[in-house]
Amino acid sequence: MTAIDTPATTSPTSPAARSDRTSPFATARKLFATSGMVPALVVLVIAGSLLSPAFLTSTNLSNVLRLSAVLGLLAIGQTFVVLSGGGGIDLSVASVAAAAAVVGAAFQSYGPAAVIVASLATGVFFGLVNGLGVTTAGLQPFIVTLATLTIGRGVAFQLTNARPVYIETANLSFLSTGTIGPIAVPIVIFVVTAVLGQVALSRTVLGRNLYAVGGNEDAAFGSGINVRAYRLGVYVISGLLAGMAGVLGMAQLNTADPNFANGYELSAIAAVVVGGALLSGGRGSIVGACVGVLIIALVSNLLNLLNVNPWTNLMVTGVIIIVVVALNRQQSDTGPDRRLWKGAPLYVALLLGAILLFGYFG
Repeated sequence: MTAIDTPATTSPTSPAARSDRTSPFATARKLFATSGMVPALVVLVIAGSLLSPAFLTSTNLSNVLRLSAVLGLLAIGQTFVVLSGGGGIDLSVASVAAAAAVVGAAFQSYGPAAVIVASLATGVFFGLVNGLGVTTAGLQPFIVTLATLTIGRGVAFQLTNARPVYIETANLSFLSTGTIGPIAVPIVIFVVTAVLGQVALSRTVLGRNLYAVGGNEDAAFGSGINVRAYRLGVYVISGLLAGMAGVLGMAQLNTADPNFANGYELSAIAAVVVGGALLSGGRGSIVGACVGVLIIALVSNLLNLLNVNPWTNLMVTGVIIIVVVALNRQQSDTGPDRRLWKGAPLYVALLLGAILLFGYFG
């Protein structure tokens, strides 16, 4: 009997397999799968360029990126929180950004460094409160961060008597109008933060353990991971980035406005979800969140260029988020669900609502 030659197989633990998993192409495939809205972003850019000649200009895209840096920082922090699982969510980020800006403005007589340090410290403080509430007090993240949302906004109004505070600190405006080479400073801050966040999640023990905590808390605890410490840490990171967003907001507006970033907490959560993250934790990426931020920012920008009513802009943006997430829905145990017809009742309901709104009331 002659032996039949069979193709050699590569063991999952072999050097070749490990090399394939860590190759640039494997990393690119993984990131593309995690941020499945990249095709939607490409379609949006193509559609925008066809609908408005100004959409794809370097000036317009640079302005969109510069203005979306604040939302981007909030979304990056939100990604860390969502990945940690346990119902992790941070509803307070926008209010914390406003409170951080106001507190920082109170130190402007000491120079720009004092403003920045005070703002970041304020963000860290609120993040610590959120983290301690979730970990040591055992409260639901939704409840804790909803409370600090109210507290943060109250602090901002209390310290300013509900009036914007003009920023007179020299050189702080560099964070808004300055450039590093040809690139605006807010874009540099956003991109550098995103790169550092993605590297931390994909290339460090911290990232691997965080995915483990979000994916299966009991298994992570059983393997010796300090679940409480990681969950506390992600809320501190979120608070720190909210403080940084507050600094950028001050620089862009030249004021510390207690109403700053109002509603951005929902946009940050939407960006994370649009980027492919699971609200149950354990899956998502910074790249995906940044793609979500760009989709939301570019949709809003395109509607503005087309002179769409601002209120209609809000409605259209919300509908697009629903549809995009529905088309990209994935089941955590069975993989991607490509049966688009399952969303038909949702799409019909949205269409009927639009017909009623603009047909009867319009």
